[in-house]
Amino acid sequence: MEWDAGAFMKIAIGLFFLAAGVGLTFALIRLGGVLRQLTTMLHDVNQEFVPILSRVQTTVDEVNSELGKVDEITGSVVAVTDKIETTAFAVQNAIEVPVKKMAGLSAGVGEAVSTFISRRRKEA
Repeated sequence: MEWDAGAFMKIAIGLFFLAAGVGLTFALIRLGGVLRQLTTMLHDVNQEFVPILSRVQTTVDEVNSELGKVDEITGSVVAVTDKIETTAFAVQNAIEVPVKKMAGLSAGVGEAVSTFISRRRKEA
């Protein structure tokens, strides 16, 4: 066998393909390990995630129930506020009308007395 450039080239190409095959095999074995760990991790997450979702659903249901109660309380407060407003308006009218009449009457009596006294002074 002659050792020329072609022979060295064939040996170099063979060693390159051998090294590439070994490297690719190593990388694929490592990738297989990573995928196995990923599968295990996803399985564990799936096992844990379902109970968490169940608890979240229970919590959301309870929050919705409490919000319904708060809505009822708010409606009751609005009704009570309306009743208080109506009562306050009725009390205001019940007090305001007689007070206005009394004020008008006292002003009229005062004016009458003032006029009566001023006429008596003019006559005297």
